[in-house]
Amino acid sequence: MNFPALLATLLLAAAPEAGTTRLDVQISGFRSAEGQVLVAVYRGADGFPGASGRAWKQLVTTISGGRARLTLADVPPGEYALAVVHDENANNTLDTSWIGIPREGIGTSNNAKGRMGPPKYSDAKFEVGPGGAVQNIAIVYM
Repeated sequence: MNFPALLATLLLAAAPEAGTTRLDVQISGFRSAEGQVLVAVYRGADGFPGASGRAWKQLVTTISGGRARLTLADVPPGEYALAVVHDENANNTLDTSWIGIPREGIGTSNNAKGRMGPPKYSDAKFEVGPGGAVQNIAIVYM
């Protein structure tokens, strides 16, 4: 394969799917830079916020300068919600007390808060339109 053909192949592979856009997520409020940040992206209420196995995408990122950031490309426009965990001990799960209170930091899109339990999908949902979307999430610790 010649160089121009190889370059075209690489550019096509990196090009976003037609009709997709991007989602930028900015997370702040961490009490330390220890561990990692787990992000679950939901395309409906099923599993939100605690069953990350039912999420549309699951991502892991790191903390730098007190913040974590990530960008998802190739996101189809539609309705989404995010659940975020500051996994301080990097065990890939949200650690909780024996009665289910989170021992690590948590956050959701729209900074939705739950009452006597986790936030509702209806409070955390947001639209990703053709121009993309940005979510700013503040981590909270119980």
